[in-house]
Amino acid sequence: MKQFNVYENPSGMKEAVKQGWSWPGFFFNWIWCFVKKMSGLGFGVLGAFFGVGILSGILEMSEAYGLSILVNFAGIGISIWVGSNGNEKRQENLVGRGFELKTTVSASNPEGAIAMYVKENQD
Repeated sequence: MKQFNVYENPSGMKEAVKQGWSWPGFFFNWIWCFVKKMSGLGFGVLGAFFGVGILSGILEMSEAYGLSILVNFAGIGISIWVGSNGNEKRQENLVGRGFELKTTVSASNPEGAIAMYVKENQD
């Protein structure tokens, strides 16, 4: 079981965000950002990857292979950063969009966390 924070906005829309590491954020970083409606972060990550790629290409053309390898490790670092901080950034984004933290529950997936919240708060 994983810990999920359940958020709800005034119109009743609910979102569950897992606490801790985000594997989708690690593997699909900028795509994941856009899917989760964090376009600013998505463009930032995408731009960082383009910058790393361009810098790596320039270093390879100048035959500075050692530096090129180090620059490529920066790309891995970006993925690690999104994986470790992505869910926290997602929660900040939800709060900025009018969602409010309602509860924290243990569940196996986000849908289960929302279902538990709804079941506990039925009228």
